[in-house]
Amino acid sequence: MALPHRTPGVGLTLALLLTLACSAAPADDGPAPAAPPPPTPTPTPTPTPAASDARVHLTIVHTNDLHAHLENFAAVSQIEKNQRARSKNTLLLDGGDCITGTAVSTVFQGTPIFEVMNLMGYDAGTIGNHEFDHGWKKVHEFVDVAKHPVLCANAKDPDGKPFGDAPWKLLELGGVKIGVIGMITENVPTLTTAKASAGCTFEPYIDAARRLVPEVRKQADIVVLLTHCGVEADAAVAGSVTGIDLIVGGHSHTKLDRALVSPNGTRTVQAWEYGKAVGIIDFDWDLKEKRIEDFKYRLEQVEGRDLPKDPVVQKAVDAWQAKVASLDEVIGKTQAALSKKLLRPLLERIYKEALGADFGFQNTGGIRETIKAGDISVTDIVAVLPFDNTLVKIRLKGDQVPEFNRRELGDKFDPAKEYVFATNSYVGDQREKYFRAKDAPVEDMKVSMREAVVQWVRKHGGFIESGKPLPEPDDRTDPR
Repeated sequence: MALPHRTPGVGLTLALLLTLACSAAPADDGPAPAAPPPPTPTPTPTPTPAASDARVHLTIVHTNDLHAHLENFAAVSQIEKNQRARSKNTLLLDGGDCITGTAVSTVFQGTPIFEVMNLMGYDAGTIGNHEFDHGWKKVHEFVDVAKHPVLCANAKDPDGKPFGDAPWKLLELGGVKIGVIGMITENVPTLTTAKASAGCTFEPYIDAARRLVPEVRKQADIVVLLTHCGVEADAAVAGSVTGIDLIVGGHSHTKLDRALVSPNGTRTVQAWEYGKAVGIIDFDWDLKEKRIEDFKYRLEQVEGRDLPKDPVVQKAVDAWQAKVASLDEVIGKTQAALSKKLLRPLLERIYKEALGADFGFQNTGGIRETIKAGDISVTDIVAVLPFDNTLVKIRLKGDQVPEFNRRELGDKFDPAKEYVFATNSYVGDQREKYFRAKDAPVEDMKVSMREAVVQWVRKHGGFIESGKPLPEPDDRTDPR
């Protein structure tokens, strides 16, 4: 059920008009011939794979890691509808992480994204780790809002209730039974704040695949894993678990221009991120041999192209964007584009100053967008930092201080001293991951991380005071 304050999704009907033109010879005013010429036979069309008695043609259109980038949704939807017009046996699947990344998602906590997706005709989706960004209870709400089945086989809430509508679903196209199994990475607890997934359990992906694939295989012609686990994990499962025809993945934001094929024949695909591209799979199902034939895969580029847009979806997108238009307020400028590697030291400086700490620390995975040269708006800051984290202080002993920060202090570094790091609450919860300091004291300062940055940029007219040079790009990598 939709939340009470939302407008119900508007259904979209697509009509395919087929016109058959027939022509007749004009009447002859001259004498009638002894016998009329035989009528010209109507040519019989060559059977297509979809009409063949031996094969059924199927199409799977897929997205993943949309991260609330509504600017691409209408084009993605139109691509899918064009495919359905060409091939009636079409599925639209999504590999999770639908939310978090834009102002609409942040302000309204993700729900509008599923409401817009309801207009796009998805047949099934799975859950990503970012669906937990507003807490595990919100995941159940997203499942209720979504009109398509949300599938997840390996995650349960603290009460033991599975996330999703079902672990898997049998979808039928052209008489072909396709079993779709949903999977999420078991690493969710290390990818969220502690409270967001507290008490939830996540079965290892490979264990869940070994448990379910044989069961689904008995009932389905084709077995598809719809996953949010990353291309490396997908490759491991593809090579270890037999009986999987196709893995439609997400999580690693991988741009696969061609399908990966495991030694046992499992194909893996993934369609990049943010709706910048759409994956399109075409193949035939051989009814006699019970196998996939003529498999073809491509990415349809969306980013950088002026593509037709689904008007119903675009109308909904425009309405939601209008609700956050006030965030387009300009609060600063930048002469140069700010990459993620440039933003990291700039953010760390702001955190350090905001809390009066010895060091600032910003995890690279928490920087979600770059900033173009020119005006800086609040919307830009929300895109860079979409998470509702607070600033915290972490106290580290000298031997726990990262080498990078030790070099920064040089001869002034004292291994016997305690140092204070200003960072976000996610890093505070995951301090063992980032600092190998599980028991280090953490103090939540109850200051919004994003608001601290907005205020700093507003006060100084940008990320850098006038006349000061940009810092060197930061090439540090975070632990995985």
